Amino acid sequence: MSVTAAHSAAIDELRALPQLSWGQTALLNCLERLRSGGPTSAEQVTVVDAWAFDDGFCVIYGSPWGPTVGLRVTATGDPYSGAYTDDPTAEEFGTDIADFSIGEPLGRFADRLVFDAGGVGWWGDPPFPREQR
Repeated sequence: MSVTAAHSAAIDELRALPQLSWGQTALLNCLERLRSGGPTSAEQVTVVDAWAFDDGFCVIYGSPWGPTVGLRVTATGDPYSGAYTDDPTAEEFGTDIADFSIGEPLGRFADRLVFDAGGVGWWGDPPFPREQR
């Protein structure tokens, strides 16, 4: 299995925290799901960067289906319609995003990407970052 250094570092950083926020828990679960498999695998999605905020997270990734993109998600975002529940736990949210957002081709979102100063195309819940962290 091929996992990027950024992917491993993000997991290690989150695991080292004494207490995780909702967004950090969701991001950790998402990154671990991407690393371990599910409908996708580390060979198909390469994590370039990832960070959390209170009620969600951002992941910049590359895949064989398109360009390097960024996904910004929140638990209360308009595009969110969970496979688990409408009020997901952080763990369910992270797995859902890994399996059904990051692990899938962009499809209709490919034409709606909002590009930042560094050329990363963002999708998901605005407001989108203006550049990589």
